[in-house]
Amino acid sequence: MASRPSFWASAHFRLLDLPAEIREYIFEFALVSEKPVVTFRLDNYQRESYREATQPALTRVSRQIRQESLQVFYRVNCLIFHTEEPRFHESLKWARQHERMLAKMLRMSFWVRHVTLTNDRDASNGAMCISLGRGHAEGEWSVDEAWQWITVTRKPAAIQSDVGFIFTTLRALLRDDPACLRGADGMSALIKDLRSMYIKEKMS
Repeated sequence: MASRPSFWASAHFRLLDLPAEIREYIFEFALVSEKPVVTFRLDNYQRESYREATQPALTRVSRQIRQESLQVFYRVNCLIFHTEEPRFHESLKWARQHERMLAKMLRMSFWVRHVTLTNDRDASNGAMCISLGRGHAEGEWSVDEAWQWITVTRKPAAIQSDVGFIFTTLRALLRDDPACLRGADGMSALIKDLRSMYIKEKMS
């Protein structure tokens, strides 16, 4: 510390004195989450791998910083929505509370529980994480070809056919109503339709 130039002793850097473009870069660096962000309550064993979508402390520093940084938080993170009750209800509640921020998001994921022929209510079936993205806030959503098996149960050998059906169905739903993800009601309808069509396909 003794060898530090005297310049540092007198220099003061105020975040709001920086150009807006520089502040945005800082917000992006500070607010991107190291863990996937979920919109529902986590069980204790899940907290090592995921975090709940609570607004970071930085967004509560001041009115101006909140206005600038909050939209960055939703833009740089991929938020996960559950498609199965009771977590679906929690995700929907989150979407209603933060509805105006849905328009800021560029990425989101759905957890779709795998359905078997023997029991469509078996929580141990495991789940698929299906992701969507778009290039800018006014762009149309598209389904990412990459997907994840996100539970510890063994991935079924024929799971790719299930994923293919979900991809096709989700793309069709988005094509029929491109604006459905702009609001909580549209998102709710999309998830319900996707889930019911998937179950119907597996049970047929």
